[in-house]
Parts: sequence; structure tokens; C-alpha cells
Amino acid sequence: MPTATKTLAFLSSFLTSLGAFVVICAVLGTPQWVSSTITISDDFSNGSIIITYGLFRGQSTQKLTHGLGDTDKDFEVLAKLGDSAPKTLHSVVILSLVLSLSTSLLSAGFTFYNSVSNPYQTFLGPLGVYTWSGLSVLRVFLLPTLTVG
Repeated sequence: MPTATKTLAFLSSFLTSLGAFVVICAVLGTPQWVSSTITISDDFSNGSIIITYGLFRGQSTQKLTHGLGDTDKDFEVLAKLGDSAPKTLHSVVILSLVLSLSTSLLSAGFTFYNSVSNPYQTFLGPLGVYTWSGLSVLRVFLLPTLTVG
């Protein structure tokens, strides 16, 4: 049975990894990542078009004070990007988020296992915690920075 200090250390690491998992889930589920407003003012209409982009879907909404408007339009973000560099970058961000989601879940699993069992210096012990936590940090912080930069 592990000591109380080791148990608290692994439990705090478990809560941190679980928190990272929840944050990444929230990022993947955010419906509006980017929003832009285009103002229209001419002889026939006056108002604005609001375009919101999520990770997977987007929406275009018209807010006109006068003139003929169009209904709201929903669209798939990857389909609108076509075969371009932004589509590749967008796909890399999605892949990076999914990989960081899996590594943070594995890190949470290893740390929880080590908090209730006697940790050994094996892949399931502290070495596994360090490995998956390090990979999670690498995925979350470094890969998006490298793809944008």
C-alpha cells in the first residue's frame, strides 16, 4: 500500500490530468471559435452579416435594418476550406487535439491506478505517469505552436 504522501501526489496528478481532459473536451465542443462581422451599407440594404466558425461547423446570419435578407446558412468548415493550406492546418489542429485528449486520458488513468495501488518503477508506475503526462503537455502546448509558427 502506498504512503499517504504518494497517494496525495498521484491523486493531485490525477485531478490535474482529468482537468486537462475536461478542458480539451470543452475546446473540441466549442461551437464558436471565430466570429466576424461584415457591415453592409448601400442603396438597397443596410445591416451586417455575422459569420461564426466552429471547429467543424459554421453559420452565416444576416442582420438587416432594411432590404431583402437571406435565411441563416449552416456550413461545414472543412468543406468550405477546400484543398488549401488552411484546411491542412485545420486538420492538424483537430488531430493534435484528439491526440492530446487521448494522452491526457491515459495520464489520468495511470495516475489514478498508481494512487490506489503500490507504484513500481514500471510502465504502469511513475515512469508511465511521466511518459503520458509529458506527451500530453507536448501535444497541448508544443504542436499547435509548431504548426502555426
